[in-house]
Amino acid sequence: MKTAIRIFGIFIATILFLSIEIGNKPIFGHIYKVISPMTKSAQKVTEGFFDSSVDQTQDFSKKLFENSVPKVKDSVRSKMSGFKNRPLEDIRPDEKQELDALIKSHK
Repeated sequence: MKTAIRIFGIFIATILFLSIEIGNKPIFGHIYKVISPMTKSAQKVTEGFFDSSVDQTQDFSKKLFENSVPKVKDSVRSKMSGFKNRPLEDIRPDEKQELDALIKSHK
């Protein structure tokens, strides 16, 4: 807790110090005038890095997605496969009523 209060106190003291006016301009204004060219340059470099990073990630994601979709549709060509040749079971009306009753009682 003492550390948090100490950090907060240092923060407030720094703000008060940077707010002191020298020559109708706060100290922060004088510091900013000197540092701003470097910070603008650093910001441009950082934005360029993130832009290229995002572009590379998008390209990689597109390639990954395109490679995940099969180019040839898988199909079965044999007439012996699947359910087409399998006889369907006939359910008698009394069996259907029993199944319906079972389903209703299960709910």
